[in-house]
Amino acid sequence: MKKETSLGHDILIITVITLVAGLLLGLVHNITAGPIAAQEEKTRIETQKAVFPSAASFEAIDGVQDDPGLIQALEDDGLTKTTVNAVDAALDENGDLLGYVVTSTNSEGYGGNIQIMTGIDTSGDGLVINDIRFLTLAETAGMGMKAQEPEFLDQFTGMQPGDQDVVYTKNGKSADNEIDAISGSTITTSSVTKDVNAALTAVRYLEGGAA
Repeated sequence: MKKETSLGHDILIITVITLVAGLLLGLVHNITAGPIAAQEEKTRIETQKAVFPSAASFEAIDGVQDDPGLIQALEDDGLTKTTVNAVDAALDENGDLLGYVVTSTNSEGYGGNIQIMTGIDTSGDGLVINDIRFLTLAETAGMGMKAQEPEFLDQFTGMQPGDQDVVYTKNGKSADNEIDAISGSTITTSSVTKDVNAALTAVRYLEGGAA
């Protein structure tokens, strides 16, 4: 009888500890959720401006990422493991469209998902990639992480790929839609180019052109 009483006491203590721990975790989540969301929003706005500095404002285009037509266009472009997460219209001070900012994620990075925000100007003759910025990058230090260095990133700045996808080469770029691959990091290079190509596909789809 004494043994059963002791066991019941232990179970009660464990139950109380579990309940208290759960309440504390919930409290911590409630306290931190707001600041985390605020920081993510701040990062999003700063990154939008970085990839499209000439825009006065940005306006979310809801539902594009779930559009069956866009999903099919991505599949047709060989981007089955790349997702368009969000599309924002980049507007001038008069509210006229300058282009788009597209957030895309490729799941084939060496260290996991690679998420990029790409600014694409549509106000001139053809598409122009203003710039790209990483939102998520967890590649190997000294190798895939070189993707965030100017030597690699700057290749996309001002690129005019025309109707073609961006491709990478190990032999020295020789065309407007080519970039030099990161030495020893083909997987990372491929993942980045697929993210950018997903952005191009989304913009072409929105503009009613060929994907």
